[in-house]
Amino acid sequence: MSLPVNPVKRFFYRGITSAASTLTSILLSVYQATLEIEITGEENLLTEDARENNYIIAVWHSFINAALFTFNSRRLLVFTDHPRLESYEKSPAHFFREIGIKTLRSLGYEVLDASLGKQSAGILNFVKKIRDGFPALIAPDGPDGPIYEAKPGTIYVASKANSVILPVGFGFSRKILGRNWDDFSLPLPFSKVTALIGKPISVPSKLNETTQKQYTEILEKELDDLSFRANEIALSGSGDNQGKHNERPEQN
Repeated sequence: MSLPVNPVKRFFYRGITSAASTLTSILLSVYQATLEIEITGEENLLTEDARENNYIIAVWHSFINAALFTFNSRRLLVFTDHPRLESYEKSPAHFFREIGIKTLRSLGYEVLDASLGKQSAGILNFVKKIRDGFPALIAPDGPDGPIYEAKPGTIYVASKANSVILPVGFGFSRKILGRNWDDFSLPLPFSKVTALIGKPISVPSKLNETTQKQYTEILEKELDDLSFRANEIALSGSGDNQGKHNERPEQN
């Protein structure tokens, strides 16, 4: 990420983004403390494959924020990039992205910022870090959809990193639903958050187009199933069970 050329502007840029990220981290920690987080399937994090080959946690983009709250003690690796356009560099989104990266790091995440170099080099570094021992967090339908449709990138990274994939579904008893492409879902304070960790998906080290597509479909189905089940569990005590097995995950 490029910084202002002027040294004074650069100083204030760094200072303001650092202060904003510190305040954001404090507010998020207070918010997280109000949530009742229930994790099922943690034993899947301790399987021999997950311990020896490391793992990639996969969640739908709609629930990426819930995943950040749930797994912030595991020092997960997060990959981030941005459009390499001058208009983006000068936009407010660039500034807020810097705050977001610093906030993630303050919450205990390892952030690989691919915008600091070539995109292809960023992917290679991401794979290398996973191989070197960092478990990772990926949204298979990110960064811009279509919603609930897994892309082959997660399978590719897992194959190259010799890593297993742990699909995770989320459900909330009460939530705020955004209007962006991913139906951004955020649990309301004092609500119940259910996280279901599925069994590890072992991806072969050698992929062709057919096997990559097959494993992408397997991952998509697992995320759908886990999301439905997590939704039902989270809502089971509220009398408003919205889990439907004949639709895509219309999460709370």
